[in-house]
Amino acid sequence: MMEKRRFRWLVIAAVMLLPVGCSSVPPIPFQDITHRKNYSLGLEDLSKLQFYISSDVIAQFQDASGTKSLLLPRLTPGVATAEGPDWIKVSFREGGVDVPFVTDLKQADGRYWIATEMEGSKEIKRITDLPDKSFLHKGVRYKLVSGADAMLLVDWETWNRVIETRKVTEGRRIGQ
Repeated sequence: MMEKRRFRWLVIAAVMLLPVGCSSVPPIPFQDITHRKNYSLGLEDLSKLQFYISSDVIAQFQDASGTKSLLLPRLTPGVATAEGPDWIKVSFREGGVDVPFVTDLKQADGRYWIATEMEGSKEIKRITDLPDKSFLHKGVRYKLVSGADAMLLVDWETWNRVIETRKVTEGRRIGQ
């Protein structure tokens, strides 16, 4: 009986000593003002952030050999490859499609939603705002089967590392 009690205490002590970092913070929605504008994040900074996609995205396109499908599973990691005033492009695979995400600058702190470039222009629109729920990449039209409402998430730890590089004003005292 005594050995059983000792064993229980050893197990409890071992569990309590486990590092807190075992359960990392899940990715959070990337927001235009709170995360990007307040800290003036340009492409150099954005490319140091670990982005994720919030939900499964399934897209299909037709070619001469039939229907081809693309799958981007929920929480697939990605890296920013380009940016504009209200959009960010993220690559989820080396040499793969740069997926655009757009925010609404009229919102107080808009999130970035999966988007597409519009045919014949450089304009980027949110996919849920389009009647056909598709995106265009290098002249190929991909029809979204699911994931038209996917948003861009960011890893909290990489965002904090980038923000820590910002110079903090220490203030000034009289006579200095």
